[in-house]
Amino acid sequence: MLDMRDLDAVAMAAMVRKGEVSAAELVSTAIERAERVNPTLNAIVAERFEAARAEAAAFQPGEQPLAGVPILLKDLFCPSAGDSAPQGNRLMRELNVRYDHSGAVARRLHDAGTLSLGRSHSPELGCGNCPASAETATFGSARNPWDPGRTPMGSSGGAAAAVAAGVVAIAHASDGGGSIRIPASACGIVGLKPSRGRISAAPAGEAWGGGVTDGVVSRTVRDTALALDVLAGAETGDPYTAPPFPGSYLDEVGADPGRARIGVCAGLPYVETAPECSAAALAAAHLLEQLGHHIDEDHPPALAGLDYMYDYIRVIRVSTAVTLRSLEPAIGRRWAEDDVENGTWVNYQRGLKVSAGDYVASLDRLHRWTRQLVAWWDEGHDLLVTPTLATLPPTVGYLVEPDERERTRRLAAVVPYTPQFNVSGQPAVSLPLGWSADGLPIGVQLVAAPGREDLLVRVAAQLEEAAPWAGRRPRVSA
Repeated sequence: MLDMRDLDAVAMAAMVRKGEVSAAELVSTAIERAERVNPTLNAIVAERFEAARAEAAAFQPGEQPLAGVPILLKDLFCPSAGDSAPQGNRLMRELNVRYDHSGAVARRLHDAGTLSLGRSHSPELGCGNCPASAETATFGSARNPWDPGRTPMGSSGGAAAAVAAGVVAIAHASDGGGSIRIPASACGIVGLKPSRGRISAAPAGEAWGGGVTDGVVSRTVRDTALALDVLAGAETGDPYTAPPFPGSYLDEVGADPGRARIGVCAGLPYVETAPECSAAALAAAHLLEQLGHHIDEDHPPALAGLDYMYDYIRVIRVSTAVTLRSLEPAIGRRWAEDDVENGTWVNYQRGLKVSAGDYVASLDRLHRWTRQLVAWWDEGHDLLVTPTLATLPPTVGYLVEPDERERTRRLAAVVPYTPQFNVSGQPAVSLPLGWSADGLPIGVQLVAAPGREDLLVRVAAQLEEAAPWAGRRPRVSA
């Protein structure tokens, strides 16, 4: 079997293009690795192994940037024609609901040469009992490869667990409140949330008031940069787009970032941050200073309060209601309470009760708050450093088992650092720069001004070279 432990997607694709390895060998190896660890991790919930083998056997390598690279697509809002589409829901799984079209993300990944092995674990319909944990009543709980008693978080938790364990080098992910960065932190890998409008959701419109974007999780910065090259770009009819980047993000890896002015926020006034998480952010800031950047203990004043969150929750609830209504033709009737998890039902019902006027008012306040937040970058800073999570990843069940009020409280205490930048549409990346006393990864988040993924890639690559993480192996590893 091919030893893939030290190969990232960039290296795999180069080998396929040169004829040094075949797509069939890569796919076969990835499937064997999945079969070895998935019974423990529960990261893959819908397999298409035989279809992937057939596609790999017929694969004709050309100049595809990700030629022959095995991947996973998230079991959530990433349509690929013919694929199973349970989206974490029992009823949709029982009815064998499948996608009847392909979206821009799946199409671009396919055209770049990737071969999908199936769908990764994510919360029910993007909501469930916890939208930031890959634990569902339908499929059970995904497990963290560093400690299977802990959650890999979510919503891209299955993707992150599979990448961290070495099943695949890269996997599709998406982020509406931190769901690329949060599991990347929990699983010790790289997770970059692009700017709003950088990656098209076509043929869908915006989700969560523009707060949701697609992307990937990976083990290396250059894999994330290459995936951004593949996925970035407008599609016909997009409601808005990010300013096009004139070059290649992959070319930014290793480029001199110059001397950036970087602020640090290692704690927030309304939540307790675990000392290890704060220490990881401060240590990253110190490393950045050693690398020649200017560091100051400054951060956007808008981070001091939670006013934005109440409006964003209202937008999310309305979006949940819209999503469930849009799926009624697939299930053949209206949704009933016992068709979904309690958290999905609560948000669905609350979303139905929001008036059009209240929804628009929430969007307007979020836009005003965004202007206050982003002004800090406009006034001279290049990057902000924060912890990605306020705690180490919790034990399995902690975020999904109690009543709705307690679940909300627990979630807010774990993930206070990421949703702000979904609201503002700014690019942000989580890097595995910290490690707990027990050997668990601790992510550090870097946030740039809107449209500045290029700077994030340059600085992230600089940190990767200074404090490499690729050689670390989790307890459960393929």
